[in-house]
Amino acid sequence: MAEGLGFPVKASSILQPLPRDRPLRGIAAGIGLFGLAAVARWQLGGLAEGFGPMLLLPAILLAGLLGGIRVGLGVSVVCFLIAWTWFFPPYGTFILEPRYAVTIAAFILTAVLQLYIIRVLKLAINDLSLAEQRSATLFRELQHRVANNLQVVAGVLRKERKALDRDHPGAFALEKALERLDLMVRVHRSLNSPTIVELPIGDYLQDLGEDLIRASNSPMVQLTVAAGPIKLDVERLMSLSMIVAEAITNALKHAFQGRSDGTIAVHLSAEGGAYILTVRDDGPGLLPPSGQAKGQSLGRDIIESLVAQLRGKLSFEGGSGATVRVVFPI
Repeated sequence: MAEGLGFPVKASSILQPLPRDRPLRGIAAGIGLFGLAAVARWQLGGLAEGFGPMLLLPAILLAGLLGGIRVGLGVSVVCFLIAWTWFFPPYGTFILEPRYAVTIAAFILTAVLQLYIIRVLKLAINDLSLAEQRSATLFRELQHRVANNLQVVAGVLRKERKALDRDHPGAFALEKALERLDLMVRVHRSLNSPTIVELPIGDYLQDLGEDLIRASNSPMVQLTVAAGPIKLDVERLMSLSMIVAEAITNALKHAFQGRSDGTIAVHLSAEGGAYILTVRDDGPGLLPPSGQAKGQSLGRDIIESLVAQLRGKLSFEGGSGATVRVVFPI
């Protein structure tokens, strides 16, 4: 095993083709640049003596980059023979005057070096691609296992709820636990790709909110999402998703009672070293503490816990509708 640029390269794999190699493109590129180098050498005439072979290096570089190590080596051999016979006098022979020995040696060394660097980099890229594929596979397996575990927990809770009378306090608590578990499942489903953090967060939150609205059978409720070019890691995105999901769910339950339509607006921006999230509805506003429903109080407790995970600050605003506002550090 050899070491190159910090990446290990197995000697047995040096000449093996890689999935990203495109031999035909490499050959075409090598021939094209070789032709340009030949024309340049012909036009320069005696001015090219001494550095003429270096005109062939781009052909070797591009052939190896596109076609792979085998194509690169093949083009290198052809370029070497052409350089020796037609770039050094006496032309058309394999006789090499001593004064050109350093030039031809530099040409060979440069060609070999650039092919080696290309090979090492392509092997590293290939290894990263394989690692990414393995990571994606493991991530999907983990998601599948988590989903199964959540379903098992939900099944146990439903079984316990059926064993209790409808008016029993425990039945109410289990029903609320099932609702939150269903919410977690939906958020979990929305985060089913390891590349979710690379997607526009506004599109992601829009899809999540619309899924919740469909599940609540409230087709007349309109959702608008405005978010800047913000990227969060999966852990923070999970907490943020749960906050948005909880706020939207609470609005769907309490803000539109007696109405079939309504509006929920989600806004996420970065200002002054902090992210600011607001979820606003156009309902009657916040209920006073004395009239607060148990489910709504539980929702607030859950949001407060999630905000604490983000090391943020939470506030509720009334007025024409209710607003959940979260500020957390970037």
